Amino acid sequence: MGNLRQTLAKLPHLITFEVVCRSENFTRAAEALGITRVSVSRQIAELEEQLGVRLFHRSHRKVVLTQTGRILEAEVCPALHQIASALNNVSAVKGRARLTVTTTSAFSTYWLMPRLVNFNNLHPDLELNLVVSDRKLDLAAEGVDVAIRYAQSPPPWDKVTRLMRERIFPVVSPKYVARTALSSAQDLLSENLLHLSGIYRPGARWPNWFRRNGLHAPPEASGVVMNTYINMLQAAIAGQGIALAGYPLVDSYLADGSLLKLDGFLELDRDFFYLIDTTKNRTDARLFADWIVAETQTLSDVSS
Repeated sequence: MGNLRQTLAKLPHLITFEVVCRSENFTRAAEALGITRVSVSRQIAELEEQLGVRLFHRSHRKVVLTQTGRILEAEVCPALHQIASALNNVSAVKGRARLTVTTTSAFSTYWLMPRLVNFNNLHPDLELNLVVSDRKLDLAAEGVDVAIRYAQSPPPWDKVTRLMRERIFPVVSPKYVARTALSSAQDLLSENLLHLSGIYRPGARWPNWFRRNGLHAPPEASGVVMNTYINMLQAAIAGQGIALAGYPLVDSYLADGSLLKLDGFLELDRDFFYLIDTTKNRTDARLFADWIVAETQTLSDVSS
């Protein structure tokens, strides 16, 4: 087989090749790998140069394997997964279970992470691999064991548990200098509002809230526009404006007074948080799921 070190000098490029084969798109492959699209394109080009063959037919939105590329995929991709499986098996010998959990950045930051110390104290031998992503990952392809998803309806998996429903309302920091008495929805038309943009659906934004109050929303340009929930909430805590947020993500900030709920204002019920267990009755997944459910029930009891 010759010199392995020389032959496998492009091993990282083969890993990129495997991801591109699955995604059929350089941009999606780059997102999955956490690198730029240019890096993915460069690695594939270097691999093709080393092999002296073309591996993909490239188009604007999609890449398709050539006949030679399909031959390489059939040999290399299973081998890479076999290597990964062998490494995981050896790692498991250490006696520490590794459970891969994914959720969004907002849920992880404001709800899950502050509570994980309790789970670790209960199960010190269970190792969590937390994958934080605002993209809806392919749970099977990414090897995710448990996912917490925010959705309008139950995700299409066999083992799905509804945890809690989001409820949003205007929140403000004690640091914020109001221009009005903040006693009615009409008052908020004159205040500095923090707007969500990007991936967030209209139901979570100010225009919908004002419409439900029978009012026309002020233009976003009159406030501050944020493209992530975390940035919006941090701006609200810093006193930069009024945000639409609420149960369950900001309960800790309401409890310690960092944020104040504007009483008497319209509250909107939003989507649900669901827990997905993709495993086949793994004990560690069941322990984590039971703990999450218990935590959400405790939170519901406190909030009711």
